[in-house]
Amino acid sequence: MVKQKDFTRRLCAASLLIAVGVLLPQIFHLIGGRAAGSVFSPMHLPVLICGLLLGPAWGAAAGLATPLLSALLSGMPPMALLPFMLCELTAYGAVSGALAKKLPLYPALIGAQVAGRIVYALALFVGGTLFGMQCAAPASVLTSVVTGLPGILLQLIFAPLLVTLLRRQLTFLRVSR
Repeated sequence: MVKQKDFTRRLCAASLLIAVGVLLPQIFHLIGGRAAGSVFSPMHLPVLICGLLLGPAWGAAAGLATPLLSALLSGMPPMALLPFMLCELTAYGAVSGALAKKLPLYPALIGAQVAGRIVYALALFVGGTLFGMQCAAPASVLTSVVTGLPGILLQLIFAPLLVTLLRRQLTFLRVSR
C-alpha cells in the first residue's frame, strides 16, 4: 500500500511539474514575446526540478512529455525544433535525477545543464547529418547558451531553492542517496 501511495504522489508531482512546464513558457511569451523563450528557457526549469525531486525516470518522463504536450497544445516549440528539445529536456530530467542521488543540488544541477547542452549539440549534429542539413551544432549550442544566460541563472537560483523547500515540506519527494 505504501508503494502505491508513493507512486501516486510522485505521479501527481510529476504531472504538476509537466503542467507548469507547459504553462510557464506561455506566460513568458505573453510578457516578453517570442524571444522570452530563448532567453529564459522556462520549460527547462520544471523538468530540472522534476529530476532533482523525483529521480531520473520521472525526470526523463517529464523531459519527454513537457515539450511534446506544449507543441501539441500551443505549437511551441515549433515542430522543426521539437526533436532536439525532446532530446535536450529528456537529458536534463534524467541526468539531474541521477546526479541528485549522488551529489548535492548545485553540482547535480550544473552537471545536468552541461549534459543537456551536450545532448542538444549531438542531436543537432545527428539531425543535420541524417537530413543533409548544414548545421553548426557547436556554434548553435554556444549561441543558445549565451542567449539563454538569464534562464541559466534563473535555474541556478530557483531550482535549488524550490527543491529544498519542497523536500522539507513533502517527505515523499526526498531523493534517497
